[in-house]
Amino acid sequence: MNLQLINVKTKTEMDKMNYEVEEVHISTIQAGDTILHTDGLIRTVDNVNIRHSSFMGITLFGDSYHLGNTLVKRLRIITVK
Repeated sequence: MNLQLINVKTKTEMDKMNYEVEEVHISTIQAGDTILHTDGLIRTVDNVNIRHSSFMGITLFGDSYHLGNTLVKRLRIITVK
């Protein structure tokens, strides 16, 4: 795990939040996890966002992460400044 500073834009101002970024296999992601999606947005995973397909395998938000060959960036909030 590495500690990274990621800027998150809110409606009112630019906030800085500290996250621990852990790269994990798509099969370890569960509902309630926060991920840095491939489109650059931070998203919280819900049960409806995890799909199991006999053709594509596991998908998150419709993305298979190259059929499981690309690791998912799971985030954990450390502090809010």
